[in-house]
Amino acid sequence: MGDLFDNSISGLLAFQRAINTTAHNIANVNTAGYSRQRTELTARAPTEFGNGFVGNGVQAASTNRLFNQTRQVAVQTSSAEYQRLETLAEYSGRIDSLLADQTAGLTPALQSFFDGVQELANDPSSSPARQTLLSASENLVARLHFLDGQLAQLGTDIEQQLQAQVEQINGLANGIAELNQTIVAMQASAGGQPPNDLLDQRDQLMLELSALVATEAVPQGDGSINVFVGNGQTLVSGFTANELQITPAHADGTIPEIGLARRNGAPVNITASLQGGSLGGLLDFRRETLDPTRDRLGLIASGIAEAANNQNRLGMHYANGPAGQLGGAIFQVAPPQVVPSQGTAGTAAAGLARLDPSRVGDLTGANYRLSYDGSNWALSNLSSATTTPISNIPQDIDGLSIDVSKISGAVSGDSFLIRPTRNGAAGIDLTITRASEIAAAAPVRVAQASDASGTPQNQGTGQIGEVQVSSAASLPLSSPFTLTFDAANNRFLVNGSTSTTVAYDPSQDSSGVTRSIPGLGGVQFTLSGNPADGDRFVVEGNSGALGDNHNLLQLGKLTESGLLEGGKTSFQQAYSNLVNEVGTATLRATTHRDAQQSVLDQAKAAREAVSGVNLDEEAANLLKYQQAYQASAQAIAIARTLFDSLLAAVNR
Repeated sequence: MGDLFDNSISGLLAFQRAINTTAHNIANVNTAGYSRQRTELTARAPTEFGNGFVGNGVQAASTNRLFNQTRQVAVQTSSAEYQRLETLAEYSGRIDSLLADQTAGLTPALQSFFDGVQELANDPSSSPARQTLLSASENLVARLHFLDGQLAQLGTDIEQQLQAQVEQINGLANGIAELNQTIVAMQASAGGQPPNDLLDQRDQLMLELSALVATEAVPQGDGSINVFVGNGQTLVSGFTANELQITPAHADGTIPEIGLARRNGAPVNITASLQGGSLGGLLDFRRETLDPTRDRLGLIASGIAEAANNQNRLGMHYANGPAGQLGGAIFQVAPPQVVPSQGTAGTAAAGLARLDPSRVGDLTGANYRLSYDGSNWALSNLSSATTTPISNIPQDIDGLSIDVSKISGAVSGDSFLIRPTRNGAAGIDLTITRASEIAAAAPVRVAQASDASGTPQNQGTGQIGEVQVSSAASLPLSSPFTLTFDAANNRFLVNGSTSTTVAYDPSQDSSGVTRSIPGLGGVQFTLSGNPADGDRFVVEGNSGALGDNHNLLQLGKLTESGLLEGGKTSFQQAYSNLVNEVGTATLRATTHRDAQQSVLDQAKAAREAVSGVNLDEEAANLLKYQQAYQASAQAIAIARTLFDSLLAAVNR
């Protein structure tokens, strides 16, 4: 009877364990990361008799979780990419909403400025119109400050998020290392049986870690795992977790980057190699959208400021009386940002890098690195990866003037990060303080010679057109220039001199031709018609012309002129292009995120198909094991009856 008892008891014990496992599954149906478990039942070794073997019942060999490593890794990988795109879409959308806003964006302020220019051009002697333009200029500056301030605040938010997520990563890495140690110890003490619940906990930490940054886990023979980030940098090795740290960037101490701590020495900067997860999304957003947007906005601000300043300097204002004087700068232009790399021994004085006012259209919005090898300097464009040797004399590249003579004490390995327009929007300011400093009039005027009463004296049909001023180098005029037509030689004599002349052939040029006076650079005018011999024209300083709007008209044309991006793009077009690029990036990230959501859902469904707890299935198992348990108990009852019968027979 002992075999019957033993077999029945083995069934009770085995099915009791199976029932416990089923109950454990049911209890953890809502536990994150839980993998359902199954008790593996095997027949116990039989006993040999002379005529064969007799079974000894059942035993619970092990309790294993139903788990597929490939499907788990697919969930982690999909989650890392989804979180990256979700972060990228969220933050890109914030910039898109800011720049495209019809009220808060740059477009209305820029339009208001040029509307003010047009209004003043319609009535250049109007004090209210001048004040309106001055107010519009102040509003334009304030709007640029606001937009850059919002972008800078977004950068601060990114830095805070990076710090918070690095702390989360370190906490998860420590948790994985601790679980490694516990799993190895428990697995060894259990004869190699896996501690399923602890394995689930570790997998859940890995899933949470993957949502922050893309990782790779490599299982070890003792049951632990090693975790790697970036390009194979070790985050967890056995029972030890390495920490990530926020560190000043090697090339720019103003932007925190991420380093992997080392026991000896400074952290290793791994920012460029980190990918995936919300941390990777933050880094991608900062690199691909935020920083370029600030550079492009600064480019537009610097372009507006330089163009308006250049034109105002070519005009005349009346701040100091009716005689007038040449205009000055309307806006203050921010200089390029120059940041020495960490460890750079050389020091740079002001003027190492400056914007060339005459070549603003050559600016690209790119940033540069100026490097020294001990003998020579080289400037690398960080966008195009092109490098240009720099000599010891000032050199112009892409609208940027570089003067390495401003650097002292440089040694081999020194480098400077140069951002030509990063501070363009934040650093723009209004230079003029009075509306009368707006140079509305042209500094030069032209007219036919006339008598004392103002009656023209010329006999022919020749005409001299409006002056176009491109440089103030020869202004203001010290004295008038008189052009007298010499019909015999098809020329105008300048101040009666036969050695200083302006060619003009009525048979070829009567429809209009642009000319300039030798020695008067930067001033051009048009000649047309058929002047008679001796007809005279006068080019003179434009004093007392309070109603002249010629320079304002040129200033107003800037809104339509292609002054940026190689002289092909207007200010409004450049801003519209920026808005479109950010909007496209946002749409792309949003579209990819939605697609990745489907991939993630499918990966989760595939994992759940193997590891998820199905209550219907567990209920069926519970009933099955219960009946088996009851059957084993019934077998014991039968064994008892048989044993009682045997005793009764013996007692007789």
